[in-house]
Amino acid sequence: MKRFLILLSIYFSGTSCEEVIVLDLNTAEERLSIDARIKMNPENTDTQIIVLSLTGSFYDENIQWVTDAEVEILEVENSVTHTFLHDPMNPGHYILDFTPNFDVNYKLMIFYNGETYESSVEQLNPATPIDNLLQGDETLFEGDEIEVIVTFTDNGSRDDFYVLDFGYNNFLATKDEFYQGNPFTFSFFYDELETGDTAFVTLYGADETYFNFMSTVIEQTEEGGDPFKTIPTSIRGNIYNTSDSSHYPMGYFSISEIYHASLLIE
Repeated sequence: MKRFLILLSIYFSGTSCEEVIVLDLNTAEERLSIDARIKMNPENTDTQIIVLSLTGSFYDENIQWVTDAEVEILEVENSVTHTFLHDPMNPGHYILDFTPNFDVNYKLMIFYNGETYESSVEQLNPATPIDNLLQGDETLFEGDEIEVIVTFTDNGSRDDFYVLDFGYNNFLATKDEFYQGNPFTFSFFYDELETGDTAFVTLYGADETYFNFMSTVIEQTEEGGDPFKTIPTSIRGNIYNTSDSSHYPMGYFSISEIYHASLLIE
């Protein structure tokens, strides 16, 4: 149990009274939270980062980093293991210079606290370059948002799914059902940016399962918050506890080709 103070203020005829009520609330069982987004950037080499933490109370803003796990990516067919090492300068962050290849089956393996966590088999998902970023002049409800117009061209030879990362924990999941093989242009509105700032956009390739996962997570976090931290409803990903299935982790293992673009806000 954790104890939380909730302050209720009731106002009558210009006067107020305050009553402090102490509630005992059940706290969900701690689970391993895994942010394992592996990226392949054709334009340069990115250091891969897998982030591990423990889930906490919905009201808990302190992150419990996991610093003593063993983290590996396995090439399934040839049993080659890529071992990630914990970065002491960034608690909970496990790093490796590793570049995935197309048409190779990969599996994430994590050994922590006497339990084994294992992902489904995943392959590198292709993406497409971002053609252009432009600053628009439209706004939304507040009137001071910054419009960024994004354009990319879909590859018409396959069915594609994409996840776009706009920074500030802003994500969009989209599929090419209505623009296959054609340019796709849309607007994204920032309320975090102002003149002189830079908008950074990353386009991730995805498969249908990752697209569905991210669509659900985005829907649940659309009021704000980090989709790779604790959220109100537990959304199961593609990583499983093979030692104790009831003690399942949170998070997802994805492998994506990515493309970056940036725009200086005027």
